[in-house]
Amino acid sequence: TGQGFRTLKLKYAGGEASLHFERIRQLHEEATRQALENDIVLQEVMLSNGVHLRSENVAWMQTAGIKLAISLDGVGEQHDWQRPMRSGRGSFAALERTIDEVLLPLGHKPDITVTVTRLNADGVADAVRWALLRGLPVSLNFYRANPQALQRHELQLEEGAIIRGMEAAYRVFEELLPAYPFLNGLLDRVQAQAHTHTCGVGVSYLVITHEGKIAQCQMHLDHPVGSTLDGNLLHLTAIGPIHNLPVDEKEGCRDCTFRYRCTGGCALETFRATSRWDSRSPHCRIYKALYPQAMRLEGLRLLKVHGYLQ
Repeated sequence: TGQGFRTLKLKYAGGEASLHFERIRQLHEEATRQALENDIVLQEVMLSNGVHLRSENVAWMQTAGIKLAISLDGVGEQHDWQRPMRSGRGSFAALERTIDEVLLPLGHKPDITVTVTRLNADGVADAVRWALLRGLPVSLNFYRANPQALQRHELQLEEGAIIRGMEAAYRVFEELLPAYPFLNGLLDRVQAQAHTHTCGVGVSYLVITHEGKIAQCQMHLDHPVGSTLDGNLLHLTAIGPIHNLPVDEKEGCRDCTFRYRCTGGCALETFRATSRWDSRSPHCRIYKALYPQAMRLEGLRLLKVHGYLQ
């Protein structure tokens, strides 16, 4: 409350958060208590691979008001290759069974998040179709290296393949055109509303690791900026090694028509590619190629909502 925030969003992630439901219950109860005491609006979401979710836990999440987001990186083998289980077996069949036999019968519609890589780009359209046919909202995000995947260079983005794959996914959106707003999920970190920072790193966001350490970003867990939960935690993230600059301070962005929508992309991704914080995203051409097409889909959606499209 001392920072002036009136809304707090907690994301339970991992590893696999659904393996630790008792801990999530404890955190939820404590967060709810403190939110009520401090007049804070609390929002919660759990990120999951969808493999281990059980009906009793999903029912509790519904009662507690905790949203669910499930990672889907393709249909069948494409998902299995990017998200194998520890045994080496694929996880798509278990994910599909969870959604079709556990979540949907309970009326629980999770958000589906697709991580787009060079190797699954040509299957993103199939993943979008799979989700939309079940009435599930979809967001498309680009792969970013993290401490668990630093050596997976084969996942790195390839411009032409990404654009072709995303355009194919957009054609599925147009074919199955949802009536609910979906523009903010169409293109990685791009947002419809004007903003100056790609994310809240150093401003309104922090990560608490399973060891109780503080990190600026979930992609930077191996570089914690603090080891205690006391004091001004946001200050620790503001002075950390990641410099999340406003878009007007990024070279190549200042005069761009789309600068307040993509805001120059992920700061950490840009630094890893250019060794600079004040430069535009290495995916700039992807954003420029796809954002007008995403806006077109939003226009079609509005026409449908207001009765101009059947």
